[in-house]
Amino acid sequence: MKRLLVTFAWLLSAAVLAPAAVLAPAVAAVEQATDLAADEVALPETIAVEAADLEAFELEESKGWPNDPLYESSGSWQQDFADQWAVQSLELYQDEDATEYQAVVVAVIDTGIDYLHEDFASDKLWHNPNEKRNGRDDDDNGFVDDLIGWNFVDANNNPWDQSGHGTHIAGIISACTHNGLGIAAINPAARIMPLKVGNFVGQARSSAIAAAIHYAVDHGARVINLSLGGAVVTTLEEEALAYAAQQNVLVVTAAGNDGYRADAAGYAAIPSVLSVAASDVTGARAGFSSFGAEVDLIAPGVEVLSLRARDSDFIALSGAPAYQPAAAVVREQYYRASGTSFAAAVVSGVASRVLSARPGLSASQLKVVLLQSARDVEAPGVDQLSGFGLVDFNAALVSDPHKFIEARLSKIDLSLVDEQVLLSLKGTADADRLAGFELQVRAEQPDAMWLPLGSPMTTAIRNDRLAEVNLEKLIEQTGGATEWRVRLLVNHEDGTTREAQMALALPRPAPPPEEQADE
Repeated sequence: MKRLLVTFAWLLSAAVLAPAAVLAPAVAAVEQATDLAADEVALPETIAVEAADLEAFELEESKGWPNDPLYESSGSWQQDFADQWAVQSLELYQDEDATEYQAVVVAVIDTGIDYLHEDFASDKLWHNPNEKRNGRDDDDNGFVDDLIGWNFVDANNNPWDQSGHGTHIAGIISACTHNGLGIAAINPAARIMPLKVGNFVGQARSSAIAAAIHYAVDHGARVINLSLGGAVVTTLEEEALAYAAQQNVLVVTAAGNDGYRADAAGYAAIPSVLSVAASDVTGARAGFSSFGAEVDLIAPGVEVLSLRARDSDFIALSGAPAYQPAAAVVREQYYRASGTSFAAAVVSGVASRVLSARPGLSASQLKVVLLQSARDVEAPGVDQLSGFGLVDFNAALVSDPHKFIEARLSKIDLSLVDEQVLLSLKGTADADRLAGFELQVRAEQPDAMWLPLGSPMTTAIRNDRLAEVNLEKLIEQTGGATEWRVRLLVNHEDGTTREAQMALALPRPAPPPEEQADE
């Protein structure tokens, strides 16, 4: 079994020491399920929408400043920021007249969707053009009457959301916008392909996840949102994710809500995916958000307002301490929640909106523009708390998909060779036109100077050893320091530079036995 990200989302009181010596509480959001039976809701006849009508509707809807009341309001739950701060912070609706958008299919592999929600019309859904409602497998794909997607839990064509998590994800990406009702979405031109893999208690089989990825790729999805998590990624899932990459589909995943290493969330460690951590209203990493070299981007993930599936309250069902039932419900049909699940949905929305405006981008080019255009936050350059930085739609919209500079410090290995302790610094130093790169180090103290760490190099290195350093010489070079900051500088031929930083420290010695006894 593999659990949805919601299943690690208990409210915790523990704390974790992040790589850059940031102490942050590991507070996570909430996500489980209602007890509404799937067969209580029938797939409506109106679900079949002509593709041409959908294109015209969505292109028209994407124009203009949103008149959705919750987009403009604030304080709906006594907070001191905008109700839709997450969407507002992206500055999506600044100059809409200058951009034409095309419909883009986004597969949401999750707990399904409430397709009857007042702020999610049926023409926001993907429609299988080769299937009819007739009890037959018209397109010979192995799925009978898969008009809008598939329910891999119950093996039927009705991906109804019993949890609320999938509906929340879908609403962030493509709720009805500029309709005078509820919320505004990130990409009104997105068409949601709901693929239900999570049951009412938030569990999903790895075989179902892999099958859903294959379905999404084979049926035209350009972006897949995978807000799921688990410590182990099965071979089936690895093969499915590799298939998505080969077929030009971008997969966006959540970094995890453990406030710990992102590789514990499984998918984040897969190189082809785009792993997203969560930021708070200040733009800094949220304390619950997992971190590490696997993090690619950071995006709003705290108090994100979206659609509420019918009668759902997944925070209450998660057993979150001190949570009062329905406290996260806003105006009955809407819901606020925190987690990297929703940060991933924000990036999926932004990615699909960039594709709507720039449909010729490949998945790899889309990933390049999202990473290279990100707004730097946390430590300077690429860091393990926020990756390349905060997702920036307007910058991505004009970013050159052929230009990239990548600087990453991923890990440090220790080895003992001939009684010498060696530090092996691993990572990536690369660019489309690489001029060279260098490593520097300084003692982790005020006013310390950056010192060279080895010689400059001109050959690109990807996910491999950048340098090997003698620990004794490092201590001597930095005046006896035992805590350092390492910096990687990668230079482009046009004169631009990207950097990455990592904090490094020797373990502190254990206190003497008598001091331990005094404690």
